[in-house]
Amino acid sequence: MIELIYFSEQEPGSPVYQVIQFNPGEPWQLVDGDEVIGTVDKQHGLWNLRSWVTLPDGLVTGIGQLIENQHFNRLPALITQRWSEYVQQVVMVSDQEYLVICIDGIDLAHFEKLFRGSISELVKDEWKICFKVYDALMSADFEVLFWTQL
Repeated sequence: MIELIYFSEQEPGSPVYQVIQFNPGEPWQLVDGDEVIGTVDKQHGLWNLRSWVTLPDGLVTGIGQLIENQHFNRLPALITQRWSEYVQQVVMVSDQEYLVICIDGIDLAHFEKLFRGSISELVKDEWKICFKVYDALMSADFEVLFWTQL
């Protein structure tokens, strides 16, 4: 589960919303107080808001920007770019858990040393993360628990 807080900096005193995603790929739930008032998801590159109450204009744009600006969304691409000769795919299970699938034929023990030694350079926000790293056949693995405190 990922939970974000949205408020408009342009409109002081405007409502504060929780934006919650229970599972990767599912729409984000828009919550006001203790009531779900809508969903937000991205389709074909555009953020869409489905709501059963009247909401301010521009809300979906602001929420979309909030979601896209979160570092946990960028981390899979950063890992893949950093270790392109080792990593085939990175899957975000949640903002606290990532699966890293390696390219066939790499030396997993060597990659483990590289990964453990420098993953801290890519994690910019303060949060606890579990990286589960697998070889291409999913027959060997290692796990890195990482907690950055700024």
